[in-house]
Amino acid sequence: MIKKLFATCTWIVAVFFLLLPLAALAESSISLIDSSSHQLQDNLIWHKVEPPIKDLSYPVLLSSFNESPYIESSLIGRRGGYMLKLAVHNKVAENHWNLIFNANFIDKGLAYWKPENGLPVRLKEFSQLADNELPTLLHYQAISLPIDEYEIGELLIYVQAQHFAYPLSLEFVNQADFIKKQFAINTVSIMAITIMLTLALISFILYIRTRYLVTLACAGYIGLHGIGWAAASGLLVDAFDSFDLNTAYGGIYIFPFAIASASQFTRLLFNCDKAHFKITWCLNTLTFISFTLGLIIPWLHFHQAFAISHCIAILWIPITVFIGFYMLKKEDFRAKYYLFGNVVYTVSLGFYMLTHFKIYNGDIYPELVVVSALSIDCFCILLSMTEWLKSKQIEYNQSYSRSRIDPLTQVGNRYSLNERLAQIENGMTITFIDLDGMKKVNDELGHEQGDLLLKEVAVLMHEKIAEFGEVFRTGGDEFIWVFDKYKKEEVAECPRNIQRLISEIEVELHAKAWKAIGISFGIANNTEAPTVSACLTLADQRMYENKRGKNVTR
Repeated sequence: MIKKLFATCTWIVAVFFLLLPLAALAESSISLIDSSSHQLQDNLIWHKVEPPIKDLSYPVLLSSFNESPYIESSLIGRRGGYMLKLAVHNKVAENHWNLIFNANFIDKGLAYWKPENGLPVRLKEFSQLADNELPTLLHYQAISLPIDEYEIGELLIYVQAQHFAYPLSLEFVNQADFIKKQFAINTVSIMAITIMLTLALISFILYIRTRYLVTLACAGYIGLHGIGWAAASGLLVDAFDSFDLNTAYGGIYIFPFAIASASQFTRLLFNCDKAHFKITWCLNTLTFISFTLGLIIPWLHFHQAFAISHCIAILWIPITVFIGFYMLKKEDFRAKYYLFGNVVYTVSLGFYMLTHFKIYNGDIYPELVVVSALSIDCFCILLSMTEWLKSKQIEYNQSYSRSRIDPLTQVGNRYSLNERLAQIENGMTITFIDLDGMKKVNDELGHEQGDLLLKEVAVLMHEKIAEFGEVFRTGGDEFIWVFDKYKKEEVAECPRNIQRLISEIEVELHAKAWKAIGISFGIANNTEAPTVSACLTLADQRMYENKRGKNVTR
């Protein structure tokens, strides 16, 4: 029984290896049976060429192909030069096909079309650096095929790259469908990248205005992602086609610095230094690792840089989701935007990985899903930063209020008075006010009633002079009125009006059962004194003269 089982397994393995070349041969042909798109999967179709070819003439390429062995798996994770000879049979009355290469990191790409009864025709070079001569398709490469109606022929294709990030499948698309794909892919990509770069610019402008480090980290977080995707999609090469450099690789080199910025943004956003010391240590460590690796990987082979950047991404994604949930649990509602954006981005990356392993085969372009999700993530990041800025504004307003507003009477204090006097440029009238009988109220009725009296006095003062000036409490039962809205010809009338307002306040206080309270005051304007300080001193002196004239005590 065991011998029979062993013999059967041996026969199956032998048949499998015998059929491998046939499988490769079967995969190396395609029939265009209708006008819809036709896809050739990356499976046992490529031949490895060593070393990379410099002479790209048809005879040299054909000879190299015939001498090179096919590889037994897809191109994913490989690097160097590879060739494919593909038999094509156009069975429809369609004479304008485009060939889309599912690859972005192509340094050199060339194809020849040889009709069944004709000479080989060299097609235009396809690569990032030759993109300006071809139908521009972000994230991918494409060439036009000169296939006539019902024509049979052969494609000889050569590709070279430092790293093939995922299986290199080929798709034949008619002209009408290609234009639709081109419009959808390019429009969505450009819009998403533009959104990211615009949000980064907004964050940087906020940094210039506020000097908050969180806004600078946010600008780095969003901006480096935007620049990285602009590079990876091929947009930078298309925009600056004079550069003899394949900037599509740039996204990988930029990514570690983007994560370093993202780590610091997260630390500052949630004020981790104050309450979350373990998270602070984790984020600072990740920042150091990412930044250090960002400096190192340009000196490594690209496939190593690619692996390192993706390892950083695999590490970063669960950290962001964990921090988002943790902070939301702590009722830090800045986390709702932060968490939502990162969950959307995480789901998109999961979908992107499924497409690499061919678990999902659909019409949705994975690169568009990821770049769109990242733009949503960046928008949510900016929203979380605005929540941080809003909390800072609230803290500032509270601090400002505490430092400039008298907590008992809710009018300006001495600090606020000094600020106001420094702002006055033209005419100014100052009234120094002291309450008479305040000590008696405190002694007989208690300080609680004294505080109540001060509140009522402040309210009456504010109501009386709000249209013309401001009230400040400078200590105890002392108040200062500042008027700067009178015209020069009205200065003479100002003291008379002030006396009238003070009399009205006294009458209202007496009507509210504060019959023992009086008001002593002194008035001065800046035409009587050379400086603001001298004007205040003069008003103070006149207040004490007024009090002595009434023969009252405090």
